[in-house]
Amino acid sequence: MSTPLRIVSSIGEVIITGDRPFVVGRGKGSDLVLLDRQVSRRHVEITCTDSEWTAKDVSSYGTWVDGERVQQVAVRGEVRLRLGALDGPELMMLPVVADIPKQPELDPRSEMSTVWRGSPEYERDRQAVAAAATATATTAANGITRLEREHGRRNTYPLRRGTMSIGRSRDNDIVVADLLASRRHAEIFVGQSGVHVVDLDSANGTFLNGRKISREAVAQRDIIAVGHHLFQLEGDTLVEYLDSGDVTFEADGLNVFVKDMQIMHDVSFRLPGRALLAVIGPSGSGKSTLLNALTGFRPADDGSVRYAGRDMYAEYSELRRRIGHVPQDDLLHTTLTVRKALEYGARLRFPPDTTKDERRERVDEVLRELGLEQRADVAVQNLSGGQRKRTSVALELLTRPTLLFLDEPTSGLDPGMDQNVMGALRTLADGGRTIVVVTHSVAQLDICDYILVLAKGGRTAYFGPPKSALTFLGKKSWPDVFQMLEGASPIELAGRFRDSEYFVPASVTAPPARPIPAALPSARQQSLFSQIATLSRRQLSVITSDRSYLWLIVAFPFLLGILPRVGPAPHRLDPLPNGIPNVDAQMLLLVVVLCACFMGMANSIREIVKEKAIYRRERAIGLSITAYLGSKVVVLVIITTLQSIVFTMIGMTNRTPRQAVALSVPMLEVILAVTMISISSAMLGLAISAWVDNADKTMPLLVMTTMSQVVFSGGLVPLERKLGLQQISYLMPARWGYAAIASSADLNDVVKLGDAPFSRGPVDPLWVHAGHVYVTDIVAGVGVGCLAVGACALLLRRLDPKVSTRRSSLTSRRKTSSS
Repeated sequence: MSTPLRIVSSIGEVIITGDRPFVVGRGKGSDLVLLDRQVSRRHVEITCTDSEWTAKDVSSYGTWVDGERVQQVAVRGEVRLRLGALDGPELMMLPVVADIPKQPELDPRSEMSTVWRGSPEYERDRQAVAAAATATATTAANGITRLEREHGRRNTYPLRRGTMSIGRSRDNDIVVADLLASRRHAEIFVGQSGVHVVDLDSANGTFLNGRKISREAVAQRDIIAVGHHLFQLEGDTLVEYLDSGDVTFEADGLNVFVKDMQIMHDVSFRLPGRALLAVIGPSGSGKSTLLNALTGFRPADDGSVRYAGRDMYAEYSELRRRIGHVPQDDLLHTTLTVRKALEYGARLRFPPDTTKDERRERVDEVLRELGLEQRADVAVQNLSGGQRKRTSVALELLTRPTLLFLDEPTSGLDPGMDQNVMGALRTLADGGRTIVVVTHSVAQLDICDYILVLAKGGRTAYFGPPKSALTFLGKKSWPDVFQMLEGASPIELAGRFRDSEYFVPASVTAPPARPIPAALPSARQQSLFSQIATLSRRQLSVITSDRSYLWLIVAFPFLLGILPRVGPAPHRLDPLPNGIPNVDAQMLLLVVVLCACFMGMANSIREIVKEKAIYRRERAIGLSITAYLGSKVVVLVIITTLQSIVFTMIGMTNRTPRQAVALSVPMLEVILAVTMISISSAMLGLAISAWVDNADKTMPLLVMTTMSQVVFSGGLVPLERKLGLQQISYLMPARWGYAAIASSADLNDVVKLGDAPFSRGPVDPLWVHAGHVYVTDIVAGVGVGCLAVGACALLLRRLDPKVSTRRSSLTSRRKTSSS
C-alpha cells in the first residue's frame, strides 16, 4: 500500500492514496481546480508508482520547482510547485509517514482562487473568494522576497567598509556582464553613515527602487538596478538577481480617453513569463491604443501596467529598457546591409565605452538567434518580407528586452512567411520573453498561449487560450467572429466575458495608483556629440550604399549648372551704356536663385518623413532631438555646400559682378550667396519633411515652395513698398540670397532703379552696393535657415510619446462616455 500524499493549497488541503492519477488544473474535470489564468485546464498529474509519488507537468505554461522549470519531479519530501510561472499558484506536496504535520504556511496567490471540484466553494461568488485569498496573502510569510519569486537568486556579496565598484569591466568588485552597464557603473559605499549607492556618471543610469539616482542612502530591502541586474540589501549582504524575462506582466483596468470620449474600457489581463499573446479585433477596436498603453508610449489615463509586480508607469525610467517595440513600418534603412544596420543600432543603444568587438559579438548572437547569419551581408531591401521583419526584431533584441511588442508583424506576408514569423516569435517566447502581437492574421493563433479579442470601443470580448476562443464566442470560424464583432453590441460582449469563468481580474491587490510623470525621463546612452557622430556616419552610409541616389546627388549640380548658361545674358551682370537697363542680368540671377532653392530643398524634403518610424523608436530609447536634427544639418550642409560650389563655378564663370563689395573676389561672394540660399532652403525642406505625414505629399510642396521663393525673391516682382508681400518675403531664403548677389553686382544701377525720370522703380535697399548691406543679407539668410531648423525641432516634438496625466474624476468621465 502506498504512502498517502498530502496536498495543500491556500484555502484547503486533501490527502490522496494513489489509487488513481490525481489531476490539478483549471478545468472543471480536474480533481483540484485552480481558477487562475496561468493554470492550464490539465496542468499537473500526480501518480504513485512503486510506492513513490511523482508529479508530472502536462501543461502548456510550465511548472517550476525552486525557480527551475521541470517536466517531472519525485515527491520524497516536501515539494513546492509553482504553476504557470515562477510566481504562479503554489502547491505543497508532502508524503504522510506517521503523524500529519501541522499545515505549513504558504505564499498563496492573491489573484488565485483554489477550490475542490463539487465543493460549495466552487459556486461561491468570485469576488468573495478573491477577497479571502487577499486576506490570506497578507498573513502568509514564507520568507521569499518578491525579487526571489520573480527572478531567482544568483550571487551574494558580503559588504565591507569602504567602496565596492559595480560595472562591466572585470576589475570591478561586482562584475555585471551586461552591455547596458558601463565599464565603471556605480559604487557601493559602506561607512558610519550606512550604505550608499553612487552612480559614476554611467550611460544608462543607476536606479534605486525604480528611481534614477546620483547618490542615495540604501535601506534594507531596497532594490538597486544596473542594466538587467538587480541588487537587494539584506543585512550586511548584497544579493544579486538577474531579470531574465521569465516574469509576470499584467494590465489592470486600463482606460483611455481622447478629450471626453473613452476609447478603451477596463482592459485587464495577466500573462505569465514566456507567454505569447495575440491581440485581435476589427478596425476601431483599440489595438494600437492598447499597444501604446502597454509600451508606455501613450500611457492609459486610468489603470496600471505591472512588470513583475512593479508599476511600469511609475518606474518607467528604469523599466523602459526591458521593452522592445517593433512597429508595422520597418525600423531599418533598407539600403544598408543587415549587419551594418544592426551595428549602427548597437552604437546608439549601448554605452559609448563598449568596444567594436563587444558590439559585433552581440550583433552576431542576435543574427544566430533569428537565423539570419547567411543574410548578414545582404542589403535589407533585398530580403524577403519575413526576413525583413525578423531583422527589425533583431534590432530590438540587441539590448535583450524581456517584453517584446509587435504591431502587425505579418502584414502583407504570404501564408508561408506568416507561419515563419509567428514561429520565430514562439521560439523567442520560449527562450524567456513575454511577447504581445497585434495582428489581423488568424492563421497562426494556435501557437499562441493566449488571445485577447477586442470589440469596438476597446472592450474585451475574450481573453484566454486559443482553443477555447471560438467555443466561447459561439462561432465556427474567425471570419464569423469578426463579422459578429462588427455588428454585436460591444457592451454586451464585454459584459458576457466579465460574467464568464474566463474572466479573472489581473490582480485584486493592485498597488495604489501613482501619478504618471509629466514628461518622459531622459534615457540618453551617449553624449550629444557622440550621437551626432554616429547618426552622421549612418546617414552618409545610407547615401553611399544607394548607388543610384549617390549618382543623382553628384550629377545634380552639373546638370543645374548648365541652366544659367542657356538663357541670353550677353552683357552678364554689367551695366549697359547710355543708361539702358540690363534686364537680362535680373533674369540671370533669378535662374541662379531658382536652381539653388530647388537643389537645397530636393536634398532634404524627404529626409525625415521617410524614416519617421525609425526616429520614433530611437527617440523612445534615448535619441536626442538635438542630436538627430544636428546630424541631418551636418550632412546636408556638407553635401549642399559642395553642390553649390560646383553649380556656381559652372553656371557663373565669366558672369560674376565687376567688383567685389565685401570679399576680395567677386566669384567668392556669389558662391557664398548661392551656398546660403541652398543651405537655408535645405533647412526649410527639413521643416516641411517633419510636418508632412506622407512622403507622397513632399513633391507638390517642393514645387509650390520653390516657385513661391522665386516670387518672393524680389527679382520677378518688385517688393519694395508693397505691404504684406514685403514682410512675407523676409521669411524666404531666396529673398536674402538674391539680395546678396544683387548687392555684390550693384543691381540697382545695372537695372536702373532709383529716382531718375526714366527709372524702372524704386531702389531696393537690400540691393545697395555696400559691404555692410551684403553682410546683412548673408546673415539674415542664415537666420532664416536657423528659424527653419527651430521650426523643424518643434515639429519633431509632435512625434514624441504622448504622456498623459491621470484623470482626477474618472467616474464623471465614464458617465459621460456611457451616455
